[in-house]
Amino acid sequence: MSTSTTIVLDGEQWSIREALGDTAEWYLGAPLPEAGNNVAEASVAIAAAPGWLPARVPGAVVDDLHRAGELPDPRVGRNSRAAEWVAERSWVYRRAVDLDAAAADGVAVLEFDGIDPAADVYWDGELLGSVRGLYHRLRLPLDASRRGEGRHKLALRVHPAPDSEPQVGRTERVRVHTPRLGYGWDFSPRLRHQGVWKSARLRFGRALLGDVTVRTRLGAPPSGDMMSPLAPSGDKMSHLEAGVGVVEVEWEAPMDGRAADAGPDAGPDAGPLRVTVTVSRDGRTLGTAEVDATVGRARVNIPDPALWWPNTFGEQPLHTVTVALADDAGEADRTERQVGFRTARLVPNAGAPADALPYTAVVNGVTVPLLGWNWTPADAMFGSIDEARVEHLLGLAAASGARLVRVWGGGLIESEHFYATCDRIGLLVWQEFSQSSSGMQSAPSEDPAFVELMRAEAEAIVPTRVHHPSLLVWGGGNELDQGGVPLSDDRSPVLAALSGTVARLDPDRAWLPTSPTGPEFHNRLDRINANPDGQHDVHGPWEHQGLVGHYTLANAGTNLAHTEFGVEGMTNLRSLEALIPESDRWPADRTNPVYRHLGEWWNNADQVVELFGGRPDTLETLNRASQLLQATGLQYSVEADRRRFPRCSMVLPWQLNESHPNAWCTAAVDFRGDPKPAYFAVTRAFERRRATLRVSRAVWGGERMASAEVWLWAEAVDAVAAGSTVAVRALGLDGAVVAETAFTAPAVGHPAAVGTLEVPVAALPEVFLWEAEWRDAAGELDRERMLATTTHDFAALFDVAAPRLEASRDADGAVRVRNAGSSAALTVRLVDPRPAAGGAPSAVGGDPRPLLPGEERILESRYGAAVRVEAWNAEPIDLD
Repeated sequence: MSTSTTIVLDGEQWSIREALGDTAEWYLGAPLPEAGNNVAEASVAIAAAPGWLPARVPGAVVDDLHRAGELPDPRVGRNSRAAEWVAERSWVYRRAVDLDAAAADGVAVLEFDGIDPAADVYWDGELLGSVRGLYHRLRLPLDASRRGEGRHKLALRVHPAPDSEPQVGRTERVRVHTPRLGYGWDFSPRLRHQGVWKSARLRFGRALLGDVTVRTRLGAPPSGDMMSPLAPSGDKMSHLEAGVGVVEVEWEAPMDGRAADAGPDAGPDAGPLRVTVTVSRDGRTLGTAEVDATVGRARVNIPDPALWWPNTFGEQPLHTVTVALADDAGEADRTERQVGFRTARLVPNAGAPADALPYTAVVNGVTVPLLGWNWTPADAMFGSIDEARVEHLLGLAAASGARLVRVWGGGLIESEHFYATCDRIGLLVWQEFSQSSSGMQSAPSEDPAFVELMRAEAEAIVPTRVHHPSLLVWGGGNELDQGGVPLSDDRSPVLAALSGTVARLDPDRAWLPTSPTGPEFHNRLDRINANPDGQHDVHGPWEHQGLVGHYTLANAGTNLAHTEFGVEGMTNLRSLEALIPESDRWPADRTNPVYRHLGEWWNNADQVVELFGGRPDTLETLNRASQLLQATGLQYSVEADRRRFPRCSMVLPWQLNESHPNAWCTAAVDFRGDPKPAYFAVTRAFERRRATLRVSRAVWGGERMASAEVWLWAEAVDAVAAGSTVAVRALGLDGAVVAETAFTAPAVGHPAAVGTLEVPVAALPEVFLWEAEWRDAAGELDRERMLATTTHDFAALFDVAAPRLEASRDADGAVRVRNAGSSAALTVRLVDPRPAAGGAPSAVGGDPRPLLPGEERILESRYGAAVRVEAWNAEPIDLD
């Protein structure tokens, strides 16, 4: 064979059956049924054999059983409970593999990129090898005697899911490195995952590459030679002015089968194996290096590479690194990696206490405020995650203005596709190892065997991710603490082992032992008052604090990093209708067992009813009120943190997405991919140039004076010269100005208070708007509006007059919404009007700011998708 060939083993040619105890041995040894002349025909016959069911790779056992009619849809109602038994069983996978006569030449290897939780692999009934741990790649050489022409049987025994702790348990009892959310979490029922969750293949060649690791950095060459093999360490630099991109490649010793290859191009006369590393961009070769394959490493230096920038800071140029294995007869094998060139580090925050860890990102010499989201697996059945769905969700994150996603430690070490997408769209990644807190005790075990297991996990995982420019920081896990104090490396043997392994294998990457890092854990008013300088990296709250308390807490913050906080809210009605049968949809509170199953922790129906004066008495009104509270509360929390930049440099709402469909959740995007109003509110809060309003409350009943303080900020590249003006107003819903003042602003960069408007409460209408309009000589810079009442709650919002909305669609799909009436339209957004099963979600737009009479707003939507225009106080408008 002159080059390598691959048989892709992904697809639907697999079948499965359950096995208790050693019955798996019977199924692994049973011959394949006699069937057709090709693999497709064989797969039909195999799946039709008694006791066998069709399956997919990549996939998840629970999803295979659902498609086969063995389980009801686990993503509807309380059906997930019917699947809890599945993880107690072993599952035998099998399929046919047809080989031709040439397959016996050279060398061959079976490759499985990920099997959860463990598996034994059999070829023609004989055990080839085993793998333990879903993050471990399995590579099994297949000698020539096993590769005869004809049909072969590939079979796997996937083990039962191991015992571990649900959310309320004890972290010290955990002895596996696996996502915890499937054991039962506040936003995911108990639904443990099993399956061949990543790709599989059979590769052939006269010689084959093993694992390849690629690293990049910016620095200077050790000499004038711009294209040289790897030099001794000690020449590392991080200076942009050096103008050199360094690509370092390491590889395992190749599998060499040339001596046994009977082909005309094989044998000793073909000469030694060589590895050629080529770096290219847009089809143009930028540098190359060739070394003997036994060297095991090479380096290519690229002069003046295009720099990779985070989202909103610049472009994301990616370079292709090709690693080719060849001899005198030609190329035998190759692999490719996409890489980017940038410097990135965390530095101490401005004004931080001396003992604080660094949380400020500097990328390519530029400070990047780390606005972003917490990310959970796109599906608890992560073997069945559709790549298009991941791209949709990450695309929403980027469209919100995010620069960072924190991959939460109760979930996955995310996939190669996830990282490749983040590389492409500029999202930095904080990757935590799969460790998390528990309700009763939250420190990992100190058992030496577990410490060594986690060290081995890091050794398997870290080299597979180091080439990604998106990866900013590694983390030890979620909310790991002892006695209420977040853990550090010196107080946890597991964290010390992980930190040491990361430092050895990925020395240029930042490390945070856990999130939050403390020393205070909670962003809570009593803790802020007791220890304001201890609020370094904090979590919480995750619940709306009330129409006064929410603003009090947000205004009191002193943290340097706010890496997890949220507001609960009901899911979109479109998703709710797919999730809960109509007969079970009301009441939508915790008295309903279906709602208890689908997000009980986050079901605050009683609070919503109270804060709206008892007015939400239908599913639609409760949904509207809940989502308004989530949107306004989350936006205010984000903006309060941002007002403290550069002291507060990291703001990560919990959470962008959810891993299982919930009726109530803290997610800003529902399970089906539709944004909730909270998503659009945070998108406003993430804008680079903002006029925001600091208030003490949303309801002013019982107060003599109402006031709003205007703050301005502009990130460095959008700084505004002195002389801009900002007008602060109190408006009626008809747009009439009740009170107004204006200020001339100094040069605007870091956030600063500019002035305050005070108005007697008696002079204000029952429902009114605060407005800040910021302008310079070139026009409007920003305009913010905030909803408020002069009552004690939000009940009056149900009585506001309806606007008269007009909507039309531009040729590119954008929707123009005009208010032709005499009253403001509140919380205008676009939604997908189709049933939830109607196709991929439409990436539709929204704007949390009320739309005043006579105003027009353009909202983005996907071209060709039907949309519905909705507002709090208007009848919906459907557009084809």
